[in-house]
Amino acid sequence: MTLDEALLSLNDRLGHEVTAWVEVAHDTPLLIASGLLENWSQETTGLPVEAAPSHFDLRGHYSIADARFDLSEAPVDSVSERPDGLTFRIRGGVRLVVTWQPVLGEDAT
Repeated sequence: MTLDEALLSLNDRLGHEVTAWVEVAHDTPLLIASGLLENWSQETTGLPVEAAPSHFDLRGHYSIADARFDLSEAPVDSVSERPDGLTFRIRGGVRLVVTWQPVLGEDAT
């Protein structure tokens, strides 16, 4: 899966409950956040809503509750699908795992 495909998959879940955690060089979570997945690109660009781009912009800026993560320039080596989410492998042995419940009407795989 490409990074753009993964970002589109995350965008499909904006406003839905997700859980994300960061693992560093092992399978034990270092940081865990749960809550509604939101986009925070407006905060990073500083543009007011009326000055924001009118076209779709795939930036990779997300927030879950008070936690934020930015995949726009992260050194992502690969992204793999999980039955319940995505795993981003980031250079240096770091993994960001984002999980969710199926979206209503989504085909079960």
